[in-house]
Amino acid sequence: MSPRVGLDHGIIVRAAAAIADESGLHSVTLATLAQRLNVRSPSLYNHVDGLPGVMAMLTLYGLQELLQALESAARLTKKEDETVFPLADAYAAFALRHPGLYEATQRPQGADHPEAAEASRRIVELVSQLIRQHMPETADDAAVIHAVRGFRSLLHGFTSLSNAGGFGMPYSKNESFQYMIRAYLAGIRRA
Repeated sequence: MSPRVGLDHGIIVRAAAAIADESGLHSVTLATLAQRLNVRSPSLYNHVDGLPGVMAMLTLYGLQELLQALESAARLTKKEDETVFPLADAYAAFALRHPGLYEATQRPQGADHPEAAEASRRIVELVSQLIRQHMPETADDAAVIHAVRGFRSLLHGFTSLSNAGGFGMPYSKNESFQYMIRAYLAGIRRA
């Protein structure tokens, strides 16, 4: 059976991302995807390797979109001491705007998905370069990775709580976010 004209990987992954963002990653099934694309579920097998194939495509797409957002943010400022703020803002904006797609980026990638593993590596490399600028000169590679993991954990926690409806007190979430990043940077400067 030949693939349907007008249906390709890009259309499929964007439809899957829309479903994930609207209803959660768990809502991405071949049935919901087929309904969104106005095709029958078996037709999708001409383009993807079942639901695992869709999820792999979604993860790669999410990682590539996140990487692009972070690279754009890293170019926003030339001042060394301000580079982390646009990066943190871009990460949070991506996670808040695309909660389902962001969730897909959290799936571990192994050797069977080299493109996704490469996108993940590039994200870690970019964040490491910017975080290293805020650490003592004596910081080794292990310390930088620990700092990057801490940074990711802060951003993931904040955006996850925001997406879940947390932070109901009448204080600015943006001010809390900026405070968190400033406190984190102050901490790694002394680590």
